[in-house]
Amino acid sequence: MADVLRRARVEDLPLLWRGEAAYMREIEPEHEARWAAATDRHLARWIECLEHTLILEADGEPVGYAAWDVIDNRATLTTIHVLAAFRGRGRGAALLRAYMNDARTFGHTALALAVFHSNPAEALYVRHGFKHTQDEGQYRHYALTLT
Repeated sequence: MADVLRRARVEDLPLLWRGEAAYMREIEPEHEARWAAATDRHLARWIECLEHTLILEADGEPVGYAAWDVIDNRATLTTIHVLAAFRGRGRGAALLRAYMNDARTFGHTALALAVFHSNPAEALYVRHGFKHTQDEGQYRHYALTLT
């Protein structure tokens, strides 16, 4: 069965929580405690952004997600995650393309994202045309203008 993309629903919030917590443990463990302390703020933002959150399913089960928000007039990728057991099969690229297409559908051509300096996903963003714009602390910022 082919992977299917769908818009997120409230019942997907536990998936987002587990995925983001796994990301923090894996990529940014030094920030995990501070991140966990802001649970209420994260939950509120995820609810606000459900319209811009896409869930990727395989055989009816969620395997990843991508979410974006409009920040400074740009459709900014706020998170993208593929569950560990489902990585290495092009699903991160599928989610990135889905975000790009979704932003375009909502009328946005200016895209942006930031990536933690040691996150291997950085190569994915570059392969899809995102250009480095600046460094800010431990994060590298990227932008892309859709044509």
